This record gives sequence, structure tokens and C-alpha cells, in this order.
Amino acid sequence: MIFQDFSLDKINELPKVNWNDLKLLWHVAYWDGPRSGLLSYKGIKYWFQVFDEPDDASIFRRFLIIQLSVEQLLEEEQWHDLFRQKVGTHTDYDEHGKKHIGTPQPENTWHEFYDAYKSRLIQDFSNNLVVGWFEY
Repeated sequence: MIFQDFSLDKINELPKVNWNDLKLLWHVAYWDGPRSGLLSYKGIKYWFQVFDEPDDASIFRRFLIIQLSVEQLLEEEQWHDLFRQKVGTHTDYDEHGKKHIGTPQPENTWHEFYDAYKSRLIQDFSNNLVVGWFEY
């Protein structure tokens, strides 16, 4: 299924991936938990994106696992490397996929990332394949 064609009523058309089969690598967006970023599933790196917030019946957020092109993956990795160099490693997850407290870089280097990031074109994943979903 293509990301732009996904809607909540189509969730059963996608495989639910067991949390233990995933490893979060880093998040890009975070609000009361990760909202998007990169993960590893069966040794392949994928984008993850929140699509459903918890409600009274569930305490878990649900996420889509989205296949990236080689170019999209390289771009995400380059931006993340620059973030780690100039801002810090606090968005990274350890070898078990658990969030760890990373070390921030000196605040006077942060602008070197954020100034460049302002001119970045936002990635468009609307035509990317969704390979599954998971709860976190």
C-alpha cells in the first residue's frame, strides 16, 4: 500500500509488526514519545511515522513503517549525522532500540545545524510503500 492511500480503515490490509522485531535508531519528531524517525526491521532501515494517537481504549501510539528510496535514506542519514555533530546525540536509541540520554554539543554550534535545516526541502513520502505498522 502506498502511504498516500493509507487510512485507518485499511489498517488490516497491512501486517502488524511485533515491537520485539524492530529497533528504533533515532527520532526526528518527539512529543510525549517518538513521532517519526528511523528504525531497523529485518536489517533494513525504514522511516516510521505516527498515524494514530492513544485513546481511552489503548495506551499505545500506532506507527506506519515506510520504505525509503536509497536517496531518501541517504538524505535522512546525512541530516542526522550533521545533527549529531552540531546539536547532540539525544535523539539516538541504543543497540536495543531504547532511548538513551545523549550528550548535547556546545550550544554555540547548534545554529550550524538549524540554519542549514531551515533551507531543507521536506521529504515527501506520499508515494512510498508502507510495509507494516506497530504499536509503541
